[in-house]
Amino acid sequence: MAETLDVAAQLAHGRSAVETIARYVWACKHLGYEHADLTVHPGQLADWYGTEDGMDLGALQRCGAALEGAGRSVRDALAVQDRQRAEIAAAWQGSGAAAARDFLRRHGDSAAAVATAIHTAAGAVAALRDELWSAVDRKVDAVIEVDERAAGSRAEWSAAATTVTTGAGDVAAASELVDQAVKPFVDSAVRGDWLAAMRAAVGAVNQAYERAIAAIEPGSPPVFDVPGDLGPVGSPGLPAPTAPLASTVPAAWSAPPSPPAAAPAPAPAPLVDAAPVAPQPPPSLGSMGSGLPDIGGGLSGLGQQFADALSGLLGGSGGAEIPEPPEIEDLDEEPDEETEEELDEEEELDEDEADAETEEEPGEEPEPEPEPEPEPEPADTLPPPPPPEPPPPPPPAEPVAEPQTPCEIAAGEVPQVGEADG
Repeated sequence: MAETLDVAAQLAHGRSAVETIARYVWACKHLGYEHADLTVHPGQLADWYGTEDGMDLGALQRCGAALEGAGRSVRDALAVQDRQRAEIAAAWQGSGAAAARDFLRRHGDSAAAVATAIHTAAGAVAALRDELWSAVDRKVDAVIEVDERAAGSRAEWSAAATTVTTGAGDVAAASELVDQAVKPFVDSAVRGDWLAAMRAAVGAVNQAYERAIAAIEPGSPPVFDVPGDLGPVGSPGLPAPTAPLASTVPAAWSAPPSPPAAAPAPAPAPLVDAAPVAPQPPPSLGSMGSGLPDIGGGLSGLGQQFADALSGLLGGSGGAEIPEPPEIEDLDEEPDEETEEELDEEEELDEDEADAETEEEPGEEPEPEPEPEPEPEPADTLPPPPPPEPPPPPPPAEPVAEPQTPCEIAAGEVPQVGEADG
């Protein structure tokens, strides 16, 4: 029976005896017998007997076996550690070796404490299993023993108790038998020995658990030192959020108010035709000294001759004679056909542009088309800015004077020199 550790099966052996004794007690209850631990309700005796229902001693046995296996593994590891520590002591000397041996010694002491705790826990679980089983076994034996005391009268007493409780049959005779024979048995054997055995079983179970807890609970947990270089390195925490640096502003400056919600953009106004841009006037021919050399090679020395003549007029030579005007035979020659054609085209373009500009009346502006009505805006938004006014038309360009030919320019310059002399 002890090998099976089946609490339910063990309790089943005394279940019939409990039912018989409960029938006796309840019949006495009908005849006026009262006891706080026996006659409160019909199932009170079954409750006393079933305090260990559901107890699984097999789980405790498996737990104890696991602890014993762990204890054996720890003892084997301790033996290996002791051998390695002895080898280190023989192969390594010095202060560093002494520190290492001291560290390993402390580590071994902590490991030995763990092994002792495991061994103690395994023993406590095994003792708890045995004590619980013993308590259940004693309770079952006590129930059976009390029932066996009235084994010769069991059938007669059981029938009388049933008649009293159900009212079927000779109730008077049954009541007399219960009152004279059954009630004294209940008051002595059941109230005394049977109830004492139930209380003893409950107390034994509680004390067994208390002793196991006291044995397993250690006084102080073992400590395993870890060298600093070999210690666990924690992952760096998230950097603290840094507030952005405040920009330096003048003391009198204040932050502008936040702009209101952007209003819906109005429909774009139709584009106004831009006024025609006046064409750039053709480049002027310049002065005599810079423009004439581009006409031809025959006039290349004309500018220098005019400069000499002017210097003489202004008193550069005192009373020297006025040099004769330069020969201008080259001026009679007609310019190249290509040059004349280019000049004619430029003159025609200038005339056309001047006519086009004169036709336009200055100051008149094209009437802008009416702006589309903007969509209704929310009350809390500002009105959109008015569209920009179209730029005024450019002033009319002055008519460009008709360019003179090189011959006309030279003919006009030569008399001026003579007039200045007179």
